[in-house]
Parts: sequence; C-alpha cells; structure tokens
Amino acid sequence: PALSLFISLHLGGGCDVTSWIDPKGALSVAEQQAGAPKAAMNNYLASDIPQQGNIRWAPLEAIPQLAQNPAALANTNFFMQNWQDVCVINGIDMMTNAHDVGTRAAWSGSLAEGKPTVAALIAAALTPNAPMGYVSFGGYDVTAGVAPATRLGNLGAIKKLAFPFRADPDNEDSLYLTEETQARIQAAREERYNVRSKNQRLPRLKEALDTLYLSRLGQNELKALVDYLPDQVEQGIAGGAQLAMAAFRAGLCSAVSLSSGGFDTHGGNDQGVANALNNVMPRLNRIRELAVEAGIADKVAVFVSTDFGRTPGYNDGNGKDHWAVSSLLCFGYVNGRKITGNRVVGQTTDQHDPIALDPTTMQPGGSVRIGPGHVQNAIRKL
Repeated sequence: PALSLFISLHLGGGCDVTSWIDPKGALSVAEQQAGAPKAAMNNYLASDIPQQGNIRWAPLEAIPQLAQNPAALANTNFFMQNWQDVCVINGIDMMTNAHDVGTRAAWSGSLAEGKPTVAALIAAALTPNAPMGYVSFGGYDVTAGVAPATRLGNLGAIKKLAFPFRADPDNEDSLYLTEETQARIQAAREERYNVRSKNQRLPRLKEALDTLYLSRLGQNELKALVDYLPDQVEQGIAGGAQLAMAAFRAGLCSAVSLSSGGFDTHGGNDQGVANALNNVMPRLNRIRELAVEAGIADKVAVFVSTDFGRTPGYNDGNGKDHWAVSSLLCFGYVNGRKITGNRVVGQTTDQHDPIALDPTTMQPGGSVRIGPGHVQNAIRKL
C-alpha cells in the first residue's frame, strides 16, 4: 500500500479566485454601489477582507446582495476553522482562458494535449501494480497510458465483482456454488493458465493471458475493499473521497481526482460563486473529518485548483468573464510530512495581474511568473 493518498479537486468552469482565496475588494462604498458594468474588483470592501495569520480570503457574506444567503458564509467558515493548516498559491499564470486547456494545464502542468494528469503519475509511481491505483470521479483524468483510470461509483457492481459466486453480494449465505466447488474451479483455472502460459510464445497473447489471470486474482483484493466500504456513501465530492479512502486503506489506491462545477459565472458572479463554493468548502471540511475517522489523517493530501480566474470588475450581467490568472489551495500530509500551513506563495496586483517572483526566495521583485508547470513540478517533487 502507498504511504499517502493524493486527492485532487477541480473547480470546473474557472473559479473567480478573487472571490475565494486571492481577495480584492472595492476601495469605497461608492465604487461598491456603482451599477454594472463597473470597475470594482468585487462587491465587498477591501477593508472587510478578513485575515488569520498569513491567510486572507473573500468575505462573500459582506456583499449586500448576499447578506441573507447562508451559502455566502461557506468560505469564511472554512478558513476560520482551517487557516493554520492551508497553503495558498496565488498569481498562477495559466497562459490561457480556454476551459479545456486551462483544466489540462492545472493538473498536467502543460498546455499541450495528451499529457497525463499528475494523479495518474502518482498512482503509477506509488501503486504500480494495484488494480485501482488511480480512481477518477471527474476533472482532468487523461492518463496517457501511465496508469488506468478506475470509475468507482457503483458499489453494487464492485461487490458483485468481489463476490461473483453470491446471488446477493451482501449475504454470505446466498451462494450459487459451494465453497468446495469454488475451490475446484480455482484449481482448474490455475492448471489451465499454467499450461497455456507455458506453451504461449506470442508476447501479446501471453500478456492477455496474464491480464485475465491477474484480474481474477484481483477478486481477493476487491474483497478487502468491501471490508472498508462505508455502510452509507455520502453525496458529491465527499462521497468520492470516502470511496477512495476505503480503496487506499485496502492497499488498492494512491490517487483520486474529484470535480465540482458551477464556477463559469459570466452572469450573476457573486451568487454563482457563493453557491458553487457552498458545494465545495463544507465538503473539504468533511473530507478532513473522514480522514480522521478512518485513521489516515496523516496520510491524505488535498489539492484544489481551477481552469483559470475571472476578469477584474463586472460585465453588464454582473458576471465576470475569463481571465488567465488563477490560484491553488492545498493541505494535508505527504509521506508523513505535513504541508506547511498558514502560508501564501505568490502575489497579484490590485487588478489581479500576476507579480513576478524571485525563484530562490519566492518574494516579489524577480523575473519569473508562477505557471502551472512550476506548481506541478513542486507536487511531483513532494
């Protein structure tokens, strides 16, 4: 089994990161109240931006139109509870405002097509022989052949594969065949495999025989997964993480990709971002709780990113359009080492342009803009 479980969460559509973890507020009430289109970065005041330690976030609850919307509190609730443990990377120049390209760059580090997601690379490195080393529930899941992507949504199908001789996979007494007959079938399979594998000289056919044989052996591994499955799987991204944690505990998985949408806010940006973050931030809290409940809190690392950001100011529909500057949030443990929390790397201007850094000190004043390749290289090194 792997020492760590890598969880990537993609915020689909291009999250307005200035309404999330790189806050930029209006400089005055007059600017805040001006009608659309308007130059104000956001409909909360710069003076309302909260900060704990080094972590700042967007106070959506301070936007007058969202004052009665409980969803607006999701961002603040999460960071008030977790600011000491999160690391933020701001000012990531995605070099694109196209959804597919930005999504690919966020998780492969490259704009080019066909590059594997970092989750597949991690699975290939940490659990190369596991039957479901990389589990995908969405997001960018191109593997380029380095590791297969497993869909793990249908618990009933998993149980049937694990217990093919049961009429009801949840009932150990509902057997089609006795255990003695199952043992004779297994012995016959072993004998047939040994004979055919020994006599087979064509590499491709021999590989196919090996794959079939190993897939049947994998039933025992799936039985281990069933032992760790929860009685009730939760909804959304928390449920996906819950299933991946079960597979990780069974020694079958080291990486999972998750996705949550609703961030393409060309109209009604504030309401849209509040609702979309309300589907994400409480569930990030829940993922942390699930890891504690499973006894693997020191073995789970979570990375959250998006296609790109949104334009400074608002359009005629009180929305925001595509903008190439993005952010990333991460927390957790990798190989027993805690990701340093209460840390912000990278900066942007008041109008959300990236500020070049010195690559040695990571302080402003250098000549390097953070790009998705830098982020992915750092994740791979970690």
